[in-house]
Amino acid sequence: MNKLKIIIGVILLLLILFFSLNKNNNNLMVSFLDIGQGDAILIQAPTGQNILIDGGADNKLLSEIAKNLPWWERKIDYLIISHYHADHIMGLMELLNKYEVEHILTTGHQPTDDFLYQIWIDALTAHNLRETIVQPGEKFILNNNLSWQVLLADGYHEDYNENSLVMRLSFGRIDYLFMGDLPSTQESKLLQSPFILESEIFKVGHHGSQYSSGQDFLAAVSPELCIIQSGQGNKFGHPHQEALDRLRTIGCQIEQNQFRGTINIISDGQNWLIR
Repeated sequence: MNKLKIIIGVILLLLILFFSLNKNNNNLMVSFLDIGQGDAILIQAPTGQNILIDGGADNKLLSEIAKNLPWWERKIDYLIISHYHADHIMGLMELLNKYEVEHILTTGHQPTDDFLYQIWIDALTAHNLRETIVQPGEKFILNNNLSWQVLLADGYHEDYNENSLVMRLSFGRIDYLFMGDLPSTQESKLLQSPFILESEIFKVGHHGSQYSSGQDFLAAVSPELCIIQSGQGNKFGHPHQEALDRLRTIGCQIEQNQFRGTINIISDGQNWLIR
């Protein structure tokens, strides 16, 4: 019996070593998780950090993370909240019970009279966590080849979507633009900003809403791949045909979670591919 326990222990240690070595390679993995109608994006850095952008509407987030991280990996180094709508943060409540979260980044929009927001703040307090409010231009550097920059982080609009945190992640020559639910009315601010918008990978704003991804903005981003996070048969009709037509006009490859499931994009910093 003792020999069997030792053998099992050795096998487990070898598995942990194997997956740890496999994780700390030279590739970046960005997974657009299939969590239904909502946003949840898991980024696994070659430096070993895990970054999560939003958490969807329910606990499906946990099962999707479990499919993409080894079972012993229980740390989220950076949790980034684009805004406080239910389809972006409800799944994060249980995440705090299952994973160690080190940093939480968000905009200055703190809707203290919102019941869901108060539940979130109570959850943070229970885990002795605090949010950090980021500002446009703020840059986070993981190594010489991997960083991300905040492009927009308003906190004063009545419409939560207009307060979406927009960030651009750069890995080598491959760039990713994450839009939250930003509507086209706010895209003009980005067009007038000093920031570089051109990106190979584009997370389409507001699940492919009719009122996001304006033609001028898409021309400035000039993406090769456009990802739409929306659920099958959602009541909003996302993505809207007008948004799809605009995306096709610029010639990007369009992929949707509702048809493809979780979309994993792997990159070596020079090229990207869907795995």
